[in-house]
Amino acid sequence: MLATVVWGSPTSKTHQAPNLVIPEITATVEIPKPRVPAKDLGPFSGGTPPKPIVFDNATAAKLKALANAYQKVAHDNYGLILNTLHLPLDRPSKPVKIVVTYSYNGVAATTGAGFGAGPTTPVIEVSAKYALAHPNDMGMIVHEMTHVVQSYPSYNPVWLVEGIADYVRWFFYEPVGKRPRPNPAKATARDSYQTTGAFLYWASCHYDLNLVPKLSKAFQADAYKESLFKEFTGRTLDQLNEEWVSSLRNGTTKI
Repeated sequence: MLATVVWGSPTSKTHQAPNLVIPEITATVEIPKPRVPAKDLGPFSGGTPPKPIVFDNATAAKLKALANAYQKVAHDNYGLILNTLHLPLDRPSKPVKIVVTYSYNGVAATTGAGFGAGPTTPVIEVSAKYALAHPNDMGMIVHEMTHVVQSYPSYNPVWLVEGIADYVRWFFYEPVGKRPRPNPAKATARDSYQTTGAFLYWASCHYDLNLVPKLSKAFQADAYKESLFKEFTGRTLDQLNEEWVSSLRNGTTKI
């Protein structure tokens, strides 16, 4: 069951970029379903029953405010994502739904945005529990909206798809002081998410400022292959990784 309050942004063109077309973005809060009492299985019953979800008026108000904030962040940063990936500002786009829900137990996830899922409406699910525990995390919406924009035919390799989304989030949306600082003893380019995002930023700064848009374009054409790193930078992925990790260890990498 969905709450009746819906926030939306009509398809529009902003004053900052007259040709920027923003998709309709709506945000809803999903009311948790009443928990069904577990059946008494006698001696086979076991474990501690899950804690009941507290969904009072105060909690509902907090979640609605967060949903409103998520919608605004998605709307206001759509152009940033397109610009970062060098995509047309007036590209066709489908409506996007953001759903804050107790039925999802991770952080946030996007479905219906390609990656082999077929032509459906993109839906960003945000964990209500996570949202309440981390009310200031707006960057996750930028990450998920990047997936909406990516709409790649394939989700492979996962580490690079997620790394591109975090590259957009951490190096073009988040404040400089919050940028990830990978552990030199453990980091590799293929670690995904923040670490891969940091690697891509380093490689872009050192070899080709258009590296990530080029990789993204290849993904969208279903033409990504690892050899593109050498084509775009003159060095293989493994060579880039070795140089990047070395720079982390000797402290020459500046973020």
